[in-house]
Amino acid sequence: MPAKAKPPTPRSASRPSPGPSEVAPGVFVGGWNDALEFDGARFCVLDEAPSDLPSPTTHIPIYDERTDGPIRANLERLAREVAAAHRAGRPVLVFCAHGIRRSPLGAAWYLHRAERLDLDAAYDRIRAVRPKVEPARSWMRDLRPLADP
Repeated sequence: MPAKAKPPTPRSASRPSPGPSEVAPGVFVGGWNDALEFDGARFCVLDEAPSDLPSPTTHIPIYDERTDGPIRANLERLAREVAAAHRAGRPVLVFCAHGIRRSPLGAAWYLHRAERLDLDAAYDRIRAVRPKVEPARSWMRDLRPLADP
């Protein structure tokens, strides 16, 4: 008789599991390795598009190293495109290299726009399923572009 399959362990702040983290129904945040196996719409938010991006992937850089700040116009575009893919019924992954800085910023901005969460609440939700996330204020100097007009 084959061994019974072990049910997956739910994700929590105290016991994160590998792979992409669901931050809203059907919307995930993750890193490069997550993107390689993800079946759905993929959005890469790395500064430069790697030559070996999994196909199809949309590249939208959201951080400007020169100014050490976010690129507001690209965050807005990312939120719109994630929302459109989500409305079309596709699972969505926002990813960067490790899923710690840039992709959580992109996902937080999506939650800010789609669910009207303030950024702190959006980051709290993301950290609940992905504890190693670093909020933008801990790694970026110029946060003025994140302020709502």
